[in-house]
Amino acid sequence: MDSTSFNSKILLFGEYGIMHDSDALSIPYKRFNGFLTKSNTLTEDQKKSNRNIESLYEYMIQEEYLGDIINSNKLKEEIDSGLYFESNIPIGSGLGSSGALVSSIISRYSKVDLKSFSNAELKKIMSLIESKFHGNSSGFDPAVSYFNKPMLYSNQKIKPIDIIAFKNFKVYIIDSRIESSTKKMIKTFEDKMIDSEFRLFFNNKFITNTNQCIDHLINTPELFRNSIKELSNDTYNNFHEMIPNNIKNKWKEGIRNDSYYMKLCGSGGGGFFLAYDFDNQINSSFSEFNFFQI
Repeated sequence: MDSTSFNSKILLFGEYGIMHDSDALSIPYKRFNGFLTKSNTLTEDQKKSNRNIESLYEYMIQEEYLGDIINSNKLKEEIDSGLYFESNIPIGSGLGSSGALVSSIISRYSKVDLKSFSNAELKKIMSLIESKFHGNSSGFDPAVSYFNKPMLYSNQKIKPIDIIAFKNFKVYIIDSRIESSTKKMIKTFEDKMIDSEFRLFFNNKFITNTNQCIDHLINTPELFRNSIKELSNDTYNNFHEMIPNNIKNKWKEGIRNDSYYMKLCGSGGGGFFLAYDFDNQINSSFSEFNFFQI
């Protein structure tokens, strides 16, 4: 069978904000990827993946809209023949493991020419499918994996953009060594949005800061350091539940030393976190962690 591989993603900016129409910026990350394949004899991990895909199939056949798009009969036939998702994308890491799976499913089992859809229409389809895993998916993660290009979401539209240059700084993902549940974190965020003070901060400041970081990174990089510092500080002060204890001190240290600035890489709670390093401090500050430069 076709074994097209789909990459993980790194959400540089837009976590939670994209659910409320902020801008978002994400890039494919080739270190981790996955593809659909089959086997007559499955290992325990492969059986778990097979059951996961079957659960997704059962969810999709309940959605009338997807019936015109996904060849569910072919999908079920291959599930019964040992279909599974071979992947090295860490689950619960914030790197888009479910997005890569959704991209694989759409690519292999679409009954229609996907080129006939606009980017917005594809995002809608992907959002509907990935919501099986997250409860309320933006569809942005699978879009990045599917197109395999840096993607910008702005004014409710998505478009591929040129390769992003990191000028005068380096970007790392830091492994917290804690598995996280995106669905659980989204529920936590929705509960926080009930509070009027947090809601005012989020809508008026956090989204503005997010959009500003994206604009500065792409268009005016000389202003980026101040904007990412502000976003990092605001995230630290207002998203306590999304930052595990073993990361909090490192996060604060970067702001205090004015050397690197951390942010969520997806929904947070665990998995990977981003660090924008302006003074080459990551190697010494995170020597006990696994980390990768983007």
